[in-house]
Amino acid sequence: MRGLLSLMLAIPLVVGCGDAAKDDDDDDWTDEDSADGGWGSTGGESGGGSSTGDTDGGSSTGDTDGADDGGSDDGGSDDGGTDDGGTDDTGTGTESAASDPRFDEFINVVDLPSGDFSCFTGSLQIEEAATGCVAQRSLLGSVRDFQEDSPVGEATVEFFWDNTLTSAPDEVLTSDGDGNLLVEADTCSAFSYRVTTDPAVGATKTTIDTHDVLPHMGPVNPISHLLSSVSSTTYTLIPALLGEVPDPSKGMVTGLAYDCEIHRIEGLQVVVDDGFGNIPDGVMAKYFVDEFPNRAQAHTSDDGLWMLLDVPVGDWVVSGYVADGAGGHILVGKAPISVVADSINISSVYTGIEDGIKMPSQCLSSCG
Repeated sequence: MRGLLSLMLAIPLVVGCGDAAKDDDDDDWTDEDSADGGWGSTGGESGGGSSTGDTDGGSSTGDTDGADDGGSDDGGSDDGGTDDGGTDDTGTGTESAASDPRFDEFINVVDLPSGDFSCFTGSLQIEEAATGCVAQRSLLGSVRDFQEDSPVGEATVEFFWDNTLTSAPDEVLTSDGDGNLLVEADTCSAFSYRVTTDPAVGATKTTIDTHDVLPHMGPVNPISHLLSSVSSTTYTLIPALLGEVPDPSKGMVTGLAYDCEIHRIEGLQVVVDDGFGNIPDGVMAKYFVDEFPNRAQAHTSDDGLWMLLDVPVGDWVVSGYVADGAGGHILVGKAPISVVADSINISSVYTGIEDGIKMPSQCLSSCG
């Protein structure tokens, strides 16, 4: 089962997007385990043209000092100058969920994490698209089963262009027999999508991908993009290997933990709360070793994978913490999520990111 979780959780950066994962041994963004299938973001891989492909590009977090320098800026924001994309200060790396007495049940790691945290200054950020990068393009979607990497035909895909699932979808399309669909979308603007199939058949589970981003590829149009669908078999298999049975009245959330270089973090733990520090009853955090569910693993291994089981229906925030080396913990990333019953939600945690939206590198420098 090695590689099972890699495709679905690929990060939104190719980085193309969706949660299209980066190969840690390579400088290019790739859908890293697509040949074998897997869970790899919280998402979609993007590429130009009519075939799904990878897009080269690195990750850039831009200027994070929040200084009001009044000049041209190639990564910062709110500085009074030309905005070429970057980040806004939104908070501090404090234990916002620590007020809940169950916090220590989830966040108790003592070993220092592995990874590059040089971009993290103690404050979480929101990345913004650079000038000219938000532009309408055709999204050539390919709905595929994340484990088998096979097309999912006749799938209903609901798009939420404001990146929230609290209202009716903006677009509803059905994939053809090969799992393909075409829809107009804005590049460098976060969105969510929900994939379902005929409930009478029961072949798949409702799959929600949040904080997806379509990269700006210059004049390339359409832009190919992977849309993940999770089978009912896989939905029950992973919890079963962890000795758990999912509560159908609740949902599952899964993702990856990434450092500043978009490499996977070993030594991170996750907790979910309502945004005010209140942890829901019954939720469980689980981790993996070599991309295989491991009941004894207490934090992310070097595969960076985590899973939250039995998350109640509603809006929540996933927070990622690492040990500070002095007996405490540091909040290094957050990802807001919306959970519906009997579903799986894909959303990863990125170091330094407040809202779960990691912009593709193509969105962080001027697209004019």
